[in-house]
Amino acid sequence: MKLNLYHSSSKLVSIILLLYMLNGCSAIDHVEFEISNPNDFAVENAAVTISIDGTELPAHFRIVDNDGNSYPYQLDDLDKNGSTEELFLQISLDANSSKTLAIQETSEDQIFEPKTDFTIKVRNEVDPDNMQVGSDFESVKKYTETYDYKQDNGLIFLEGPGWESDLVGYRFYFDDRNRFDIFGKSTPELSLSKITENYHDRRDWGADVLKVSSTLGIGTPAYFKEGKFYTIEKTGTKSMEILADGPLRSILKVNYPEWEIDGKTVDVEMELEIHANHRYTELRLSTDSDDMTFATGLVMHPNIDEIILKDSPSYSYGYTWGDQTDLDEGLGMAVIIPEKYNPGYEGELQDTYTFSLNPVNSSIKYRFLAAWELEPEQVRINDVNDFETYIEQVAKQWKKPLSVTKK
Repeated sequence: MKLNLYHSSSKLVSIILLLYMLNGCSAIDHVEFEISNPNDFAVENAAVTISIDGTELPAHFRIVDNDGNSYPYQLDDLDKNGSTEELFLQISLDANSSKTLAIQETSEDQIFEPKTDFTIKVRNEVDPDNMQVGSDFESVKKYTETYDYKQDNGLIFLEGPGWESDLVGYRFYFDDRNRFDIFGKSTPELSLSKITENYHDRRDWGADVLKVSSTLGIGTPAYFKEGKFYTIEKTGTKSMEILADGPLRSILKVNYPEWEIDGKTVDVEMELEIHANHRYTELRLSTDSDDMTFATGLVMHPNIDEIILKDSPSYSYGYTWGDQTDLDEGLGMAVIIPEKYNPGYEGELQDTYTFSLNPVNSSIKYRFLAAWELEPEQVRINDVNDFETYIEQVAKQWKKPLSVTKK
C-alpha cells in the first residue's frame, strides 16, 4: 500500500502516513513502514515528517529498525490547538535503498539529546547599558513588540530571536533592521540561550562572526523593485512565536502586519526552520499581496572577489567562501532557491550579492546556510570544494524526497 505524500514545511522529506488505518484501532502499539531513497546518491539525516493529526499514539513509544537501532523523534503541535499534528525524525540511507522502521509501545518516555533550539529572552524594562547581560531576562515562547521597543534598548536578549543546530547558529534583529546574522560554533552544544558575555568576542562556544550593517547579511528577505531592495522595516505591531523547539527541529513564526512598502500596506507571515545535523535554515514567507517581487542575498566582503553561481533545472544557488568574518576568518555562506520562484541574480546591490524571487501563490521559500573555519574538527568544512559539495547535497535532498510505504 503506497501512502499519500505531500511536501511539508521542511520539504526535505514530506510524508502523510495514514496511521489511523490500522485495523480500526484507535491507539497504536506497533506499526511498520518502509522508507525508501529513490535517488542515485546517499542521503544523510534526511527529514521525515509524518502527519498524525487525530491519531491516538501510545503514551510512550520508540521508533526502531530491524536491527534494533532506535531513532530520535519529536511530536509537534504546530497550530497550538493542544493536539499533536506531526511526528518528525531523521534517517540516513544509501543510494536506491530502503529501511523498515517500526513504532513500538514502551513503558517509559524516550529522552533524546537536544540538537536544535530557538531562543527568545526578554525583560520588562529598557536597559541599553546591559543589552546582553542581566538576571532579569526571561525565556518565553512568544513575544509581541511593545510600544517602546527600539533598536539597542536591551528589551530582547541577542536583539531578537536566536536559533541554532549542533553545527551553526543565527539570529535576526527584531527591530526595524530585520536582518539575519551568523553565530559560528566551536562546540556542538546548544549555547545561545546561555550567553552571559559579549558574544562578539571569541568564546569556547563560538561567537557572532558576521558584519551585517545595512546589507542583507545572510538570507534576509526583502522587497525588490527597480534595482533596489527594501527590508521589512515600518510595520504594525509585530509578533513572534516558537512553534517547535527540538530536539531535531525548531520552528519560529513571525507576523508582520501592515508593512508599509511601495505606497501600500502588506501583511507578511514568515517561518524559519532549522534541523539537527544540518547548517541550513529554511525560510518560508507569505503575503496578502499578489504583485510583489522579493529579494534575498549575501553580504559582500572586501576579501571576496565574487560570488559563485550555480543553476540546475530544479534550483539555483550562490555562495561565497573565504576570510570574511569580522576578524577575517574563513567563512562560507550560501543561499539556495528553488527554480519555481524564477530566481535571478541581480548583481552587487547595496553591498549585497542580490537575488530576486517571484512568488508562487504569494509565497516564497528558500534556504540559507553557513560554515565557519573554527567549528569542531570532526564536522568542519575545510575548503571551497567541500563547501560546494555540501550545498549540492542539501539542494538535491530537498528536491527529491524519500518515499514511505506502510507494511
